[in-house]
Amino acid sequence: MAGGGNRILIDHIAAAGPSVRHANLDAMARRGAEVRPAPKPPTSSSAPVQAPIASRLALLPPDWLPIALVVGDGIIAAISVPTGYWIKYYNAGQVLPFAPYFAAIPVVVFLYLFALAVTGQYRSWRGRTLVDQLFALYGGVGLAAVLIFAAIELGNLGQSYSRLTIVPAVVLAAVVMTLERYLLRQYETRLRRRGIGTERVLMVGASEGSEALIRRMNMFPQYGFHVVGVVSDEVSPAESYFGVPVVGRVGDLSVLVRQLKVDQVFLALPASKRDRLLHLIKLCEDQNLEFKIVPDLLEIMSTRIAANSIDGLPLVGIRRNQMRGGAAFVKRAIDLVISAILLVVFSPVLLVIVTLIKLTMPGPTLFRQERIGRNRHPFVIYKFRSMIPDAEAKTGPVVAYPGDERVTRLGRILRRLSLDELPQLFNVLKGDMSLVGPRPQPTFFDQRYSGEVPRYLERQQVRPGLTGWAEVNDLRGAAPIADRTMYDVYYIENWSLTLDLKCVVLTAMRMFSHHHAY
Repeated sequence: MAGGGNRILIDHIAAAGPSVRHANLDAMARRGAEVRPAPKPPTSSSAPVQAPIASRLALLPPDWLPIALVVGDGIIAAISVPTGYWIKYYNAGQVLPFAPYFAAIPVVVFLYLFALAVTGQYRSWRGRTLVDQLFALYGGVGLAAVLIFAAIELGNLGQSYSRLTIVPAVVLAAVVMTLERYLLRQYETRLRRRGIGTERVLMVGASEGSEALIRRMNMFPQYGFHVVGVVSDEVSPAESYFGVPVVGRVGDLSVLVRQLKVDQVFLALPASKRDRLLHLIKLCEDQNLEFKIVPDLLEIMSTRIAANSIDGLPLVGIRRNQMRGGAAFVKRAIDLVISAILLVVFSPVLLVIVTLIKLTMPGPTLFRQERIGRNRHPFVIYKFRSMIPDAEAKTGPVVAYPGDERVTRLGRILRRLSLDELPQLFNVLKGDMSLVGPRPQPTFFDQRYSGEVPRYLERQQVRPGLTGWAEVNDLRGAAPIADRTMYDVYYIENWSLTLDLKCVVLTAMRMFSHHHAY
C-alpha cells in the first residue's frame, strides 16, 4: 500500500466524530493493566514468525462495501420515486402523469449518488462508528433533496412534478438507506470478527498510546483492525503486551513486516525518542509501507493548548469551557424540555420498576446518595435501588465490581440496562444534573480524587450528566478515574450540541453492549 508517512494517527478506533478534534480523545482507553505472560511466545527476537493465514475472504474483494453501497443506494433512490408518487396520489381524484416521474429516475439516482459521495458515504468505514456514518448519510440525503428541488426550479418543471411527492420519497430513502447501512454493518462486523477484511497491524512501541489502541481494537473488532504483534525494546519477546504477543525488537521491523504479512505499521514511540521515530518513518517510506504515528495521548490530554491558524499563520491559545453564556442557556433549556418529556414517556416503565422492586426486595424503592455537582455543590442523587439494604454497612464505600454479591437479581438487570438511572431525570429537571456531562462522584470518592487526579476539579465546571463522553466510550463503573477525567475534560472543552446528540445516540445504541455495567 502507498506510504502515508505524513499522517498522524489521531483517528478514533471506536467512535470517531465528524471532526478531527472529536477523534483525538476517542482512541484513549483504560490504563493500568499488567503485562502478562503469553501462552506460547517466541523464544527470541530472531525466532522465525509463522506467517498467518490471509485475513481476506478470497471470494470477497477488499472494496466490496463501497460497491454494495453504490448499488444499494442507486436501487433505493430509483424505487423512492414511484413510491413517493404512489403515496401522494393513492386514491387521489386528480393526478399528474407518471411518465415524467419515470423519466426522471436516472437523474434522481445520479443526484443521490453524487450527494452521498460528496458527504463521504463511499469511503472506507474502517475506524468509523455507525452513528457518524448515519450523520453523514442524512447530510447527503438532505443535499440530494436540495438538488432535486433546485433542478425542478431551474428547469421550470413545477407543472410536471409535485413537490409533495418528493418529501415522502426523500424520507423513505433516508429510512431504507439507514436500514441498509445497519444490515451491511452487521454483516461486515461478523466478517471482521472472523478476521475477514481486517487490516493486519504491527504496533511499534509499548507506550500509553499503543496500549489505548490495542484495548480499543480488541474491544471493537468490527472496526477492522487486528494487532498481530507488538515490537518493543522495553518488553521481552517472552511476554505478551495486553494480550498481544511481543514478536521482536524494533530493529527487526523490516523482517517482521514481511513475515507477518502486515498491512499497516503503527508507530507508538514516545516523544523522547524522536530520532528513532524519524528513522522508522524513513524505513517505512523506503519500503512503501502504510504507516501512521500514534501521538503520546497523555501529553495531548495534559496540555490545555489549542492550535488554530489565520491564513496559514499558526496561532496558539488556551482551551476553555465551552458551556458558557448563551451555550449554557441553550443546553439548560434542552435539558428541561427533554427531561420533562422523558418523564412522561417513561412513566409506565418507572411504575413497573417500582412495583417489581417492592415485590422482590425489602427496603426503600429509591437509593439516595450525596454527590458533588457543579462548582462543588453537593446534591442528592436518585437511583432505583439495585442492591441489598445497607449494602455498604460492612464494606464501606466500594465501587460495584463483576459478580458483586450486594447486587440483587432484579438490580443486575436494571444496572445492565442502565434503568436504575431513570430517576435522575428528576435531578435534571431540578437543575442538579444535565442529560449529558461528567458523571457525578460520591462525596467520599470526590474528596480523594480531587487531590490525586490531575484536572479532576475541571469536571465540576459544568453540571454532571446522566451519560457522558467517558460512558459512551465504555469508561464507567470501575474504570480508572484518571481516564474518565480526561474524557470529561475533553467533553467540556469541545462541547457542542452535535457532541451531546452523539452521546445520547451512542448511549441508546450501546445500552446492551456495555462491558462495565455491573
